[in-house]
Amino acid sequence: MDRTDIPLILASSSPRRKEILEAHGVVPIVIPSEVDETLPDGVSFSPEQTTIYLAELKAESVLNTLDPEDWPLGCRILGVDTIVYKDHIIGKPVDEADALGILRSLKNSSHEVISGVCLLQAKPQNGKLDTVEKYLFSDTTTVRFGDYSDEDILTYIRANPPYDKSGSYAIQSDWGRHVLSVDGDIENVIGLPYNRIFE
Repeated sequence: MDRTDIPLILASSSPRRKEILEAHGVVPIVIPSEVDETLPDGVSFSPEQTTIYLAELKAESVLNTLDPEDWPLGCRILGVDTIVYKDHIIGKPVDEADALGILRSLKNSSHEVISGVCLLQAKPQNGKLDTVEKYLFSDTTTVRFGDYSDEDILTYIRANPPYDKSGSYAIQSDWGRHVLSVDGDIENVIGLPYNRIFE
């Protein structure tokens, strides 16, 4: 079987990840994962380990829901988790005040955007889909913001609700004008390090 014939399942409802894949000529089957993203008690993960753990959790969660009869040639499953990190993991804002505080904390400084990736290749074995190959890695991009005011932040988040975005911003939006530099893959900041995945 030609490897290009294997369907790719994206274990994410993120439209940005789907758009990146499609921009590179890959049309995924979207099956969002539904997992508890709480880290295990008593386990200390680095930011990179956190993203890989969650990406693997998402991919395996989707694998466990699939009927092998629907995937006679097997499939690939792509799980991804992206965080913003500056001294601590910065999640998605819960409200306007939280988004304001997050973007205040990022101005005039650098932060890291880290994506963990789990790519599973599965095929039917013994009446179920089993993992035959698994690739795990993380990719880090450093982003530096310039100066901006609280008014700039409020204008942005009111026009572009940030509540589904780690770090409260989308670099491909109007907020990109506050970016002074990007060291690494900008698609990773958007949500999917495609070049590493392609490799």
